[in-house]
Amino acid sequence: MRYSYVIYNPRLNPATQQPQLQTQIRVFRDGQPVFTGRVQRFTLNNPPDINRLSAASAIQLGADMVPGEYVLQVIVSDLL
Repeated sequence: MRYSYVIYNPRLNPATQQPQLQTQIRVFRDGQPVFTGRVQRFTLNNPPDINRLSAASAIQLGADMVPGEYVLQVIVSDLL
């Protein structure tokens, strides 16, 4: 499954003018977590606008996942 998201207005470190962000994803079914990803450092790839950071990724869905509705949650933590 591929997904994308945008992070708006991250705080910037005054010394480096760079954000310090972490991300994590979780997948839920019927309100119960079925997958929790590890916390990852968000890395910049020379964004055109530091106040609007686009990101995309993908996860492999498990073969044991039954058909139905799932919710993908992307958690972004601003360490500043």
